[in-house]
This record gives sequence, structure tokens and C-alpha cells, in this order.
Amino acid sequence: MTPILRNRHEKVQEATINLIGRIADRGAEFVPAKEWMRICFELLDLLKAHKKAIRRAAVNSFGYIAKAIGPQDVLSVLLTNLKVQERQSRVCSTVAIAIVSETCGPFTCIPAILNEYRTPELNVRNGCLKALAFVFEYVGEMSKDYIHSVVGLLEDALTDRDHVHRQTACAIVKHLAIGVAGLGYEEALTHLLNLVWPNIFETSPHVIGGVMDAIEAMRLGVGSGPVLSYVLQGLFHPARRVREVYWRMYNTLILGASDAMVPFYPNLGSAADLASGQDYTRHELMMWV
Repeated sequence: MTPILRNRHEKVQEATINLIGRIADRGAEFVPAKEWMRICFELLDLLKAHKKAIRRAAVNSFGYIAKAIGPQDVLSVLLTNLKVQERQSRVCSTVAIAIVSETCGPFTCIPAILNEYRTPELNVRNGCLKALAFVFEYVGEMSKDYIHSVVGLLEDALTDRDHVHRQTACAIVKHLAIGVAGLGYEEALTHLLNLVWPNIFETSPHVIGGVMDAIEAMRLGVGSGPVLSYVLQGLFHPARRVREVYWRMYNTLILGASDAMVPFYPNLGSAADLASGQDYTRHELMMWV
């Protein structure tokens, strides 16, 4: 069947990949590991296919093959593929890495991704971040065991000069915050929020979208109260551009958790003091405890 993979007809390709994936799932032990590795290299070429169904089938087959022969060899192939120029091929490789981590456990992939991130090449580092974003999106609650191991990488990525790095790192923070919400990892998430926060004044629409997503996920991860205390500081800033960003965040907080924010609103003194005009103290940042 492997020669049929080279057939240019799209339906033939899709059916063949699905069948190979099914064989890898049901009867992998009947085929030697070396042969599976050869198929992996064939599948890499199919990640460049125009039809999305072919790319999806190829990525799923990677997961089955990794389960069959162990993730190490398959991972090394996929991580090497992050060095290529074509963006489509790189993105499919990152999805395949995430699927391998889902089928074989994140502990098999995360160390390899962290190691690969040290490569001083833009595409590779970007691919590693994207792979981590997909990994944490796929494994969900399991990411609680790995949050501390990736904090160092996220510190580096969120303070990088390249805005694409920061955008992808915000996507990782978003999936982490949603995955570990309510599991007692507020300390690590607050640290990450402190690194995400300086990016709120970005001008690129993609980056600002990623940052806002990460902050909205933090509403779940660390709670709406702490996020409100960050937002309050800029609501009445003299510069309009600053106020606009902060009010936008405040409005998303109101939409998401208006009731949960009630105990965290500032204590502005009693109504009688305010009405008489005798109260000159400033309590804006005093929180109800």
C-alpha cells in the first residue's frame, strides 16, 4: 500500500491514509518498526496536500503509529519537520505532535518540545510554541501536572521581541488557564498573568486578540476578583487610549462574571459622607475582604 500513497488522486490518498491508520491502530505488531518509520516519512509529504481531509487523516495516522512504535522516533521526525519553509507543513506537524502527546501522554512530548525550543531559529521556536498550545488544548485537565515545567519557556516567549512569539505564548496561557481552572494553580497563573498584562497595548489585531483571550481565560483560572483589581487601575487614566483598553477589559468582565465581581468593588465610603461632600479620602483601591 505504501506505493499507493504517492498516487496523486486525492480520494485515493485519503482512503489509503485512513486504511494505514486503521492498520496501525488494530494490527501494528504485524509490521516491523522500520517500515512504520518509512511510512512516517511518506506521510510527511502528505501534510502539504491541498485537501484538508487528507492532512487530517495523515495527522491522525501519526497518532496511531506513535502509539504502535513509541513516540520518540515519530517525535524526532515531526520536530525536524519544523525547520522546513512551508507554513502549512509546519502547522500540520505541530498538530501531529499534539495528537502524539494525547495518545502517548504529554510527558513523552513536552521535554522534547522544551529541548527543541532552545534552537535559535524563528520557525522552530514558533513551531514549538504552537505545538505546546495544541498539546494543552488537547490534554485539558492533564496540563495541571506540567504547568510548572513550562513556566520558564513561557517567561521567555512572553518577553520576546517578536510579536508572533508573544501571541502564540498567550494562546498557551489561555489553554493552560482553562485546563487548570479550580485546581489550585492560581500562583503560577498569576505569575503568567503578570507577563501577559504588559501586552494589552499591542496594536496588531492578532496579538491583541490573543492577549484578550488569555486575560479572559484568567477570569476562570485566577478568578474575576483579582483580574478586576488589575483592570481598576486604568479605568480613569488621563490618556484616552489607555482608558479604552481598560474599559474594553472591564466590559468583558461584566459580560462574563458580573455577579462574581460584586464583593470586589471598591469601598467608596458611606452614602451620607459622599452626599455631604465632607469626605475627601480616596478609597478607590480598597477592596472588600
